[in-house]
Amino acid sequence: MENQDLLVDKDQWIAVDLGTKPMQVSNEEWKKLDWKAKSIIQLCVLDSILLNVLGEATMKALWDKLGTLYQYKSLVNKLFLRKKLYNLRMKDGDSVTEHINTFNTVVSQLSSVDIKILDEDKCINLLFSLPDSWDNLVIAIGRNATALQFDEIVSSLLTEKMRQKIWRARMVMPCLYKDGPRTEKKEKRKKKKVIEWEV
Repeated sequence: MENQDLLVDKDQWIAVDLGTKPMQVSNEEWKKLDWKAKSIIQLCVLDSILLNVLGEATMKALWDKLGTLYQYKSLVNKLFLRKKLYNLRMKDGDSVTEHINTFNTVVSQLSSVDIKILDEDKCINLLFSLPDSWDNLVIAIGRNATALQFDEIVSSLLTEKMRQKIWRARMVMPCLYKDGPRTEKKEKRKKKKVIEWEV
């Protein structure tokens, strides 16, 4: 995926996507484009991988060979990736951001082996992967949404993470928040009353 993005960014994905020279491009320009695209990929892969694809004449041939060797599209791999997605669980105390990143990585891996996950299924799988302590948020999302949108779910999770962080900070350092000084004043008043009664 990253290599593809790099080629797209350099306007060289055409060498892989089409694989054959467009009519409006000269032979010299096409050879130069193909050579540059090959160079970029060869710089990005490990030497041990490069040895297996060094003899490929064109960028398209090199890309296809890399896909054949390292992008396992077998049924076993597809099943393994699906299992990985369905078994993904966040534990209490884990980073929500890291969990979302891991989730997106597995979805991306599934996409690379031609398994598309619908937006609603992504939402359900992500919500299902949360620990029980997040059930109130999951219920709230389910009640308020007519249709699940992945970006909105992610936004809700990150907002909840911030809310929990602030709540924890209030528990650790209550004197920084409004509740802290009021509680202290109430305790001082109670002590005064006790002292007055004792006199």
